Amino acid sequence: MKHHHCGYGLNYLPSQDSSATRNGFTLVELLMAAAITSLVVSIAGFGVGAATQANKRTNAIAARRHDLSRAFDFISNEIRMANRINQSQMMQATDASSMSSLLTSVGLDASDWSNPVLYLEIPVTSPIPDVCPAGGPNAGAPPPQPATFDQVIYDVRPSPQDWLAPNSIHRYGRVPKGDGSIDPCSNPVASDTLVDAIAEQINTSPTCSAPGVLMGKGGFQACVNGSQVDLFMRSKISDVEIHRLNSTATSRVVTGQPIPVLTATQQSGTNHVNLSWQWSGSMDGVTFEVKKEVTTTAQKSQIYSGSSMSNSTEMKGSTGDQHCYTVIAKVGQISSPESNKVCFTQ
Repeated sequence: MKHHHCGYGLNYLPSQDSSATRNGFTLVELLMAAAITSLVVSIAGFGVGAATQANKRTNAIAARRHDLSRAFDFISNEIRMANRINQSQMMQATDASSMSSLLTSVGLDASDWSNPVLYLEIPVTSPIPDVCPAGGPNAGAPPPQPATFDQVIYDVRPSPQDWLAPNSIHRYGRVPKGDGSIDPCSNPVASDTLVDAIAEQINTSPTCSAPGVLMGKGGFQACVNGSQVDLFMRSKISDVEIHRLNSTATSRVVTGQPIPVLTATQQSGTNHVNLSWQWSGSMDGVTFEVKKEVTTTAQKSQIYSGSSMSNSTEMKGSTGDQHCYTVIAKVGQISSPESNKVCFTQ
């Protein structure tokens, strides 16, 4: 008898372990990764934007400082070339009102200025033709008057549209050529904006000691004392920063103002003195004043005023007194320097 054994074939399959066989990410993980990436990109973008804005601000501040420095140098250079500063042959500006009167008296229109700070008369060094040449301004006509000098006004006023607030410095006058010379046939340009972003308010007003006269307001002021100008400029760099420039500019030619030359003789055996003088300046509206000083008593007095070029006088006082005479020329409010001194003993 054969015995048959029945076997059961059991197939054993490996278990399905999810952690060992998964190849992707869950939705939650993808969302978290996206959020983190977005945050990092946003932070990086903010940093780049902030750096860009800071760089633009730095460049803007540097540009404003550069513009102010260029304007400052340009005005200072024109002061050095001027033979009259805040005065004409007949008048001198001592305040805003007299400045307006001065500008009107020299034939300028009130629309050409707002708050004038400086008025300059700059000699024209180029040859002045009888008739302006063809191909240039005013061709075939005489040069615009005045032909021998340029009239320049610097004033401060609210900035026009498209210029930086609050104020701007404007210039009236002929525009110099590239070499700095002035074409006598050219016409003056009115209301030409020189530089903007001039401050409205400043913390401390400039010091201007007598006999200097302070003109202007806010960020553009000038202390004028004869041929010397202390120039003050303040630019509003930002809401919290004011850029300051100040320096002194002195005219190189204003000291060339004509001076009377006095001569005198004493009649022999008398105390009678004959005085006469020469004057190289214009005779239009000029008067002369003769002053006497008795040096032994320190007494000074005016003995003559008029348009004549000579005068006679008697020395009066004690024997041995020394009488010294000088003369000045006056045109309106403007006085020349004092002449040489001539002395006689009584």
